[in-house]
Amino acid sequence: MFKLMIQFIQVAKTQNVTQAANNLCLSQPTLSHNMQKLEEKLGSKLFNRNSKGITLTSSGELLYEQAKMMQNLYENTLNKLEKNKLRHQTELKIGCGDAWWQLFIRDCVQDFRDSYPHSNISVDVGNHLQLMNLLLSDEISIFVGHEILGLAQYEDILFHPLFQCSEEVYVRKGHPLLEITCSNEDIARFPSVDLGAAKKRFTHLVQQQNEELTTFQKRHYLQEKVIYNTNSLLTAIDLLQNSDAILPYPMTMRDYFGGFDIVPLQMKECFSKATIGAYLHKDGQQNKQSTALLEKFKELIKNNPQINGEF
Repeated sequence: MFKLMIQFIQVAKTQNVTQAANNLCLSQPTLSHNMQKLEEKLGSKLFNRNSKGITLTSSGELLYEQAKMMQNLYENTLNKLEKNKLRHQTELKIGCGDAWWQLFIRDCVQDFRDSYPHSNISVDVGNHLQLMNLLLSDEISIFVGHEILGLAQYEDILFHPLFQCSEEVYVRKGHPLLEITCSNEDIARFPSVDLGAAKKRFTHLVQQQNEELTTFQKRHYLQEKVIYNTNSLLTAIDLLQNSDAILPYPMTMRDYFGGFDIVPLQMKECFSKATIGAYLHKDGQQNKQSTALLEKFKELIKNNPQINGEF
């Protein structure tokens, strides 16, 4: 029936069966037969036929207006179905830490929005072990974070190094440690804000702590210090602004923290360095979207003046 209505719209629009048949790639006899069949189905005369051509009857005029509405509804439905299909086919599911969101991930997401304005976007920001858990459960397709030392071996997960980053130790303006060049012993006397600390439910992702990790903890007094844990960057900033706590965090966030009167300490030695990279499923290598994201990361990193130590 819908096919007959599409044919009827063409006949009513051109008021010429031969021209309508050409537009529809049908023979004129076939189209004429179909219009007679439509009249029989509806029990109404739709056309006035004469030697000069055809005109619409009052019933034909009514059907023409309704048929155009039906065609518009059909086409709008097809468009919505296509957008819905595209929305899920190109859905972006990505994870990162707060620092990498500010540094380059948000630019990548903006580029994606520009390219796929009708696609879903899911961004998880959190601790690297939390993000690894989401990656393993296929809730995200790729995430950017520190290389996870002591990570349990997962054959289907690959790490792609992107750049190296040093950490600074941040405090509020007016903090007593700003008056000196600090050693690790100096900062050990103050509470630490631990942003995105790993929760016990994610400990299965790492093998028993190796000696390198244990030495790192002891070196920076992490086992003895008072720790303020939070998974919120804004909460961490509030804690720093209203206490003498310190926050070890990537030096790339210096300008961002400066807007909140949070500044780095002058340290006698670099607090720590880490390799930052992208984790994704091994079969994600064949996923065009994951591969394209990885290349986009590299491009943004290469052109970002805040990043040194690029691979």
